[in-house]
Amino acid sequence: MKIISIISTKGGVGKTTLTANLSGCLSAMGKKVLMIDADPQPSLSSYYKILEKAQGGLTEILIDPQNVNSCISKTQYGDLIYSNDHSNQLQPWLASKEDGRFILKFAINKLIEKYDYILIDTQGAKGNLQDAAVLAADILISPMPPEMAVIKELERGTLSMLSDLQSYKNMGINVPSLFGVIYKVDRTKDAKQFIEYLNNLAKNKFYTMLNTQIPQAVAFKEATSQQIPVTKFMNDTKKQQSKAQKSAIAISELILEIGVL
Repeated sequence: MKIISIISTKGGVGKTTLTANLSGCLSAMGKKVLMIDADPQPSLSSYYKILEKAQGGLTEILIDPQNVNSCISKTQYGDLIYSNDHSNQLQPWLASKEDGRFILKFAINKLIEKYDYILIDTQGAKGNLQDAAVLAADILISPMPPEMAVIKELERGTLSMLSDLQSYKNMGINVPSLFGVIYKVDRTKDAKQFIEYLNNLAKNKFYTMLNTQIPQAVAFKEATSQQIPVTKFMNDTKKQQSKAQKSAIAISELILEIGVL
């Protein structure tokens, strides 16, 4: 089983869309996938239609990790532990627990024999729930649109969060490696410059850039509206169909890269 947390302390970079599309593609490949929505704004929880809804969600498994199997809902494109922390009470609750940052990992350990992949979507902010998602993972993926605001938040937010967690290594606790994926790529001159900057920054920081680049494409938005992964989306026009195919190919290429990490 491979546990992947999709992280960034900046909102709107594409974490939920990437999580859902990875699950959709992996499911189509015959892999057993579980999505965990660890964001109080439950976008992933409503990304796909829920076919069988469990009585409990994220709140219940954190309160009682032994109860994780009864909190798994079903969608057509992977299983789901939905977010039901609408008032954002889990952050302070986890902070009050000595083992708060490890409770999610305890719960996931109950599922080792059940899934090939567990994908954790996270909130665009620092906090105990984000720390828990990081420490529960084997690897971290951060979507990085080539924009100045993303670069600034990467340095002061995401990388700062990971730096703070490095002290756990002295206790023999794994802090997973961060891999960046260029996301929402367009053909502008600015985008090329930002991509070069992100690649250069990676040489001196706590992350590695993947080769895959996910294009800026309306196909992702339209597939989301239809509650399907982009790999299933086909537009009527040849131009849009071509862009949808390129988007689907990029997701597949990312999975191949992740597979060897």
